[in-house]
Amino acid sequence: MLRARTVGQSVAAACCVLALGGCSRGTSASLSFPDAPVIIIDIDTLRADHLGCYGYERPTSPNIDEWSREAIRFEWAFAQGPNTPPSQSSILTGLYPSIHGRLRKEQLLRNDVLTLAELMSEQGYATAAFVDGGNMSATFGMGQGFDLYDDAGGGVEAFGAKAADWLRDHSEGRFLLLLHTFDVHSPYDVSPEPFNSAFRDEVELPSQSFRSNMSEYMHARRVSRNTKTPFRLTPVEVDYARAFYDGGILHVDDWFGRLWRVLRGLGLDERAIVVVISDHGDEFEEHDSVFHERIYATITHVPLLIRLPGGVAARSVGEAVETIDMLPTLLDLTDVAVPRFLHGRSLVPFLTGDDTWVESAMSESRFYGGRLAVADHTFRLVFSRRDGMMELYRYREDPLEQHDLFSAHGSEARRLLDTLKRWEFTVTAGATSAPTVDQIDDRTFQQLEALGYVEHAAEGAPAVPSDDE
Repeated sequence: MLRARTVGQSVAAACCVLALGGCSRGTSASLSFPDAPVIIIDIDTLRADHLGCYGYERPTSPNIDEWSREAIRFEWAFAQGPNTPPSQSSILTGLYPSIHGRLRKEQLLRNDVLTLAELMSEQGYATAAFVDGGNMSATFGMGQGFDLYDDAGGGVEAFGAKAADWLRDHSEGRFLLLLHTFDVHSPYDVSPEPFNSAFRDEVELPSQSFRSNMSEYMHARRVSRNTKTPFRLTPVEVDYARAFYDGGILHVDDWFGRLWRVLRGLGLDERAIVVVISDHGDEFEEHDSVFHERIYATITHVPLLIRLPGGVAARSVGEAVETIDMLPTLLDLTDVAVPRFLHGRSLVPFLTGDDTWVESAMSESRFYGGRLAVADHTFRLVFSRRDGMMELYRYREDPLEQHDLFSAHGSEARRLLDTLKRWEFTVTAGATSAPTVDQIDDRTFQQLEALGYVEHAAEGAPAVPSDDE
């Protein structure tokens, strides 16, 4: 049975939904797949603009590109946060980060926050997840609602075979399967060959010191902004790091191709709804930053692709949407009731032509002065709660958000600021704080350390997770 939700959260969430115009929409009979299995491939740290199907010139994703021809591709999906804890928690709950409350690395998802797995399990779905641990570990409450939650990690090569075996055992029933990988995440230069060096020869070599210590160098660059001697990566170093990042994407794409062959062999290409999504991307000095702390589109613009059974209704959708929309969309498609307290909205109307509307896509962050961002069909506003600074971009024409148009389009900025303030008012009214983890187990700690989220203090002092995520 579903766990009881606190009255305060239910009321606050409902108020937020109503204030934002409502999020629950009925299923269109023309796109209804009762009992369809649901498979989510969640590729952590994957920028949309580094996939061929989103226009990238480097051949990083031939298998995903081919598969995407039978999928609905949302061209402008925005993550609700720039880093894993808030963003992944939003994907799995359909709630904005301030509402589910998991904003910081040491926080965990509260028991009274319902997840997609809980909602589908209540309807009789078998639920399983194979995830890469770290910030996705069950330690942080991310396993809520899953019958099986394997967070041993190790990347797609480690859990891929286990996931395939689980699929073979459950292929005839209805199920929810989440597959999550950090294989694209830093450190970039650890993918197996031939993927690791696939694009290395296309770029100029940086110094031997950088090549030998790329991850350490990039983390030092990240924290240098808070020192008296900040520095930036050189263009050669940026190109080199980006080449290895793209090699990681190629590796995951190769695994995706193998997975898709398994799904086709089981007939799930005709029965299942398959989603490819990410929680954020990484920057390569586009905004005086590396990794993922900024809230610009370089980080928050992520892939969202949904393939329906049989590949029906394939198309491109150009409206600005949010990753929290995935949850109600999947419920809607499978004829599971969409709770009214969700902030995400079903995207089914976009797929049927039954309804069209222009809404706003929001992102929030605790970094850099607690920044917020809002996108409509044309502009995207980045706003700092600390000092009131505003930046305005035509993100479709300027996807890297390099040309601030605030001075020339102040009225548009103020219009979006009004939208943002209304959203902030309703979300603040229902904002919650998630509890913190008392103690991180050794395995999760080692996973976080491998991802670069542990900084070692002076000799003899205990290691602590970094504040990057």
